[in-house]
Formats: sequence, structure tokens, C-alpha cells
Amino acid sequence: MTNLKPLAAVIEPRSPLAGTLAEVLHARGFEVLVASTHAGAARLVAAQDKVDFLIAAVPAPGEDHAGAYLEEARNKNPGLAVVIMLSDPNEAIDGAPATAIRLIKPFDMRQLAQAIDEATDKA
Repeated sequence: MTNLKPLAAVIEPRSPLAGTLAEVLHARGFEVLVASTHAGAARLVAAQDKVDFLIAAVPAPGEDHAGAYLEEARNKNPGLAVVIMLSDPNEAIDGAPATAIRLIKPFDMRQLAQAIDEATDKA
């Protein structure tokens, strides 16, 4: 399936935050898929040709790093822009691209916008 707009995947278990992330990315011109888990995101994007942007809670509740979609996404989408949302600033982000931007929760809209800008500039 070919996307006319760049495609973003959001992995966030909290619906209000997931909705806000999707709105922000949509306003920036992305088509957005939202999943509450990494496994769910992997299923959602399976039919897509390419994912251009990924913003993900790591680890998602109930999942460990071994089940993270990050490594699969990186392997299938060279040049993927990635923002990793962490509750613990010392959390390891194994499997994430070296260019991934860390965003520590809680964050405000300015910090979110800055992280998105940095990730897309590095991709």
C-alpha cells in the first residue's frame, strides 16, 4: 500500500496522550497509526510500504525490550525518524536507532515539538 502522506506510528498505552501525539503529527502532515503496544504497532504497519516517523513509549506496559517494535521498524525503514518516550531518564533504549531522540515524560508541547523537529532533522 502506498501512502501519499508520510506515515507516522504512535505507540502509547494512555489514550489521551496517544490522541494528542496523533493530532500533533497529523497537523505536521503525517498520516498516523496509533497502537497501545509495540506488538500492536507491528501488526498495524505490516501492510504499509514504509513508516517515516515513530514515536514510542519504551517499554510499553506489559512488554519488555525483547518485544519492542523499534528494532523491526529500524530494519524495515532505513532513515526512520524516532522519538522514544521514557518515564525514567536512565532507561536503556536497546534496539533503537542511534539517532533516536529521548523525550522524558511528563513533557510539554514545546518539548514534544522540539523532539519531533530533532528526530526529523536527524533522519
